[in-house]
Amino acid sequence: MSKKIIALILIISTAIFGALYMYRNIFSFKDDNNIVALTKGKLISDVYTDKARYYPSDKVTVKIELNNELQEDFRGTIYIFYKHLESIVGKAKIQVNIKSGQKKQLNIFWEAPKDDFKGYLVEVYAVKGNKAIDNKNTAVDVSSDWSKFPRYGYIANFPEQSKEKSALIIEDLNRYHLNGLQFYDWQYKHNKPLAGTVENPDLKWKDIANRDIYGQTVKDYIELAHSKNMMAANYNLMYGGYFDYVKDGAKPEWGLYKDPNHEEQDNHPLPHTWATDRLYLFNPANKDWQNYIFNAEKDAFGVYNFDVWHVDTLGPRGTVYDYKGNPVELSMTYADFLNNAKKALGKRIVCNTVNEYGLINVASGADVDFLYAEIWPPGRAHYNFLKQTVDNGYNYSDGKKATVVAAYMNYGIANRSGEFNEHSVRLTDAAIFAAGGDHIELGDTGMLSKEYFPSANLKMSESLVKAMRNYYDFLTAYENLLRDGLKESDNKIEIPGIEISNNGSARTVWTYAKQKDGYDVIHMINLLGIEVSNWRDDLGNYSAPPIIKDFKVKYYLENDNIKNVYLASPDINDGKVMKLQFKKKEDSKGKYLEISVPELQYWDMIFIKK
Repeated sequence: MSKKIIALILIISTAIFGALYMYRNIFSFKDDNNIVALTKGKLISDVYTDKARYYPSDKVTVKIELNNELQEDFRGTIYIFYKHLESIVGKAKIQVNIKSGQKKQLNIFWEAPKDDFKGYLVEVYAVKGNKAIDNKNTAVDVSSDWSKFPRYGYIANFPEQSKEKSALIIEDLNRYHLNGLQFYDWQYKHNKPLAGTVENPDLKWKDIANRDIYGQTVKDYIELAHSKNMMAANYNLMYGGYFDYVKDGAKPEWGLYKDPNHEEQDNHPLPHTWATDRLYLFNPANKDWQNYIFNAEKDAFGVYNFDVWHVDTLGPRGTVYDYKGNPVELSMTYADFLNNAKKALGKRIVCNTVNEYGLINVASGADVDFLYAEIWPPGRAHYNFLKQTVDNGYNYSDGKKATVVAAYMNYGIANRSGEFNEHSVRLTDAAIFAAGGDHIELGDTGMLSKEYFPSANLKMSESLVKAMRNYYDFLTAYENLLRDGLKESDNKIEIPGIEISNNGSARTVWTYAKQKDGYDVIHMINLLGIEVSNWRDDLGNYSAPPIIKDFKVKYYLENDNIKNVYLASPDINDGKVMKLQFKKKEDSKGKYLEISVPELQYWDMIFIKK
């Protein structure tokens, strides 16, 4: 072999070795399960994405806000890890120099994977030497359609305001990854939602509560929502009309009546200071009413670029009749109305089935994007009803539809100024999210406490805002373990020395398991500090549940061919996955895994990789 060839081989070998060495050292900082940042929020003040939802292969922009409160200059590296469940699917890093007291924003670009309907956790670390100085996380939802994993919020106020102010509100909601917004009471009249005409729409009008609504603000919010890949939903009642509906072209012959002789039209009373003192109700099965309200909605959609008609209902109305005296089974009219609305309007449809009234009819027969149920105590006060509502939606739709739950927190104190109770809010979200549902609660007013969305007496504390960011990051990042084809498991769960229940009973840890291909999932919701199993916490006085540390979970299963066991919680390390120690054991009840769990605050999710 000639000296030139030997020299060339040495050069190539050196280059390859050098490249491998450099590659190893690019990520000399490893995302280990046990990493705990030395400080929290002293350098990384926020991490979020530019959109609420992404299409496969989209460009994702991760925005990292730095604010150096370390009392010294920082010269180090920002590491970014993109994770799907327990696996790292992407990495990035950037060198950063930032003086003490200085602020800086970094934009990191990531090409979303090609796989559709997947959630990802984004972990961001500030590292100096080989030590994590600070850490903060966010999440990414890669889904070509919002309906599989809805995260529904709302807009309730439409005053005269600049587009810049509207943009700030939408940007705030985007940080919770809300991928759809219900535009509540934006319309003019329920039976005539568009003020003015399609050719000459009014610039301003009064809503049902005599609030000023500005058309340009509505348009701005829709445009801004679309810029974040959020769907914009036009809210209106399925079957309501003002006192003067005849003047607007509707007819009493289309109405719902409390008697067979059409002497008293069914109605929903309202405050006397509002634009109408009641809403008169119409028969959803009446084709003339359908044509009338569909045309009215078509006019509204013609001016305002909504994507969805959010159809509201009022729940059971007792015995009601059509104009000719025939009894009307109201819940059985929904699917036909909704399907005809979709055909007439060419828009997406969502329908509120109050206390599940009409849910079977809608879930099994209506072409809706997802199911939506507003639930009310006392009949549905127990925590278990939150899970039951989600389970019913899944079962009635043969596993095809997600469910959004409207459940208004701290309702008993909602008429006076104050703050939401963080503990009961977190437990209610845990109950809904663990079941595989979504909770409509966040919007331009902050958080919902009443069915009238503009009501805003109760405020979110700074601590609750932070908790909700973590919970919605968690809902997004782990959507594939929370609500992606999971089925209930009857595998037995025990926590030695701790009272448990499988139905959300007070003074227990609520435990149950679910399964899907490749995974078993165990949920543990800490209700030990709750004296009454009532999710709403009317008086807003729930205490934090006692934190449980270093305990064992026994999970019985026939097939113990297990690869690894992990834990993730919105309450711990911003939702980061932790690898757990486990042992395979057997007793008189059968084979089980003894899993060592470090901590339970409000809600832990253990997932077992098979």
